[in-house]
Amino acid sequence: MSTTALTPSTTSVAPTTTAPTPSTTTASVPAAEALGTILASEPVDIGDLGVAWRITYRSHSINGEPIEVTGVIAAPAGPATAPRPVLSVAHGTTGMADQCAPSLDFPDNFIGSELTGLLERGWVVAATDYEGMGGPGIHPYVVGESEARGVFDIVRAAQTMPELGAEGPLVVWGHSQGGHAAMHAAERWHALAPELDLVGVAAGAPPSQFNLLSAFLKGSDYQGYLVMAAAAMAVAYPELDLSTVVRPEYLGLLSELENGCLEHIFEVFNGITYSDLVSVEDIFSLPAWHARLTENDTNQLPNQVPVIILHGDLDTQIPVVSSALLLGQLCAFADHAPLERRVYEGKDHRTVIPAYRDDLFTWMDARVAGEPAIDHCG
Repeated sequence: MSTTALTPSTTSVAPTTTAPTPSTTTASVPAAEALGTILASEPVDIGDLGVAWRITYRSHSINGEPIEVTGVIAAPAGPATAPRPVLSVAHGTTGMADQCAPSLDFPDNFIGSELTGLLERGWVVAATDYEGMGGPGIHPYVVGESEARGVFDIVRAAQTMPELGAEGPLVVWGHSQGGHAAMHAAERWHALAPELDLVGVAAGAPPSQFNLLSAFLKGSDYQGYLVMAAAAMAVAYPELDLSTVVRPEYLGLLSELENGCLEHIFEVFNGITYSDLVSVEDIFSLPAWHARLTENDTNQLPNQVPVIILHGDLDTQIPVVSSALLLGQLCAFADHAPLERRVYEGKDHRTVIPAYRDDLFTWMDARVAGEPAIDHCG
């Protein structure tokens, strides 16, 4: 469920003299506790593209506790004269350790040409690192509400900087794990951020059908994803105990999840025979685990805003059939918003991203313009 950077930027990183200007926080909420409050910022030089900052901002965990989350905000140069559209980017799997936070590599190895195109067209871009990556705590990998909170709260952070004009229509896009986050943003919008003007969500290769995906990944080159997900669920939900699913002799290896990024995790866990690693043949046979894994799948709630799903037919990490099943499951909800799915022939988990870029931008522009969205549900 990883994705490499889309197109590396060649812009060097250097401090600028521009700093964000937070707006006044509502008096009923302590300033440091309000969602989206910028707690720290570091200007980043992106040259003629515009202005940018690495930030630390206030969010909440799924238990409602105040947490610190890191990320990046970028905008066109000069103060906004009207509300600008906003893209909130949800990144793909990079790991679980703080050093794996994408903002640390900004602007190199980030979203390069996509960032350039968006800023040139007047968009504000906000990109969360998610809870636990760059901030305190363990990253709750594929815990949907946590991901969605990060995606929304960084937009709130951008809106505390009045000169950016980040009050325009919002689109969320993510690929792989980011597709999972994007789907949860589409499904949890009203509960988590109803004041934001969310007009569309684009999900590239979103993980779904967790029971089938688990079986698909066992013993594969991507088995490490399963360890990440199990460890994250056990941290997020007190009733889950990793010792009930991982054999005692391997529990000590779980510390490796925070000792390196994705390739390190694969090196540690992919070579272990799956039946040796786990103490239960099917984690979904355990009621508590089954409940939480199902809750965090992307097929449990209707999308509340137009969604487009983008997938390559040669994807070996998230099989293309999974998004076909997902479309049917979401279409079955009576109150869903429009749903569209596009499959790109001859493209795999990574090569599909540049293949769908132009289609994505066109779809985003249509949502901002208020055009009717295509609905493949018939």
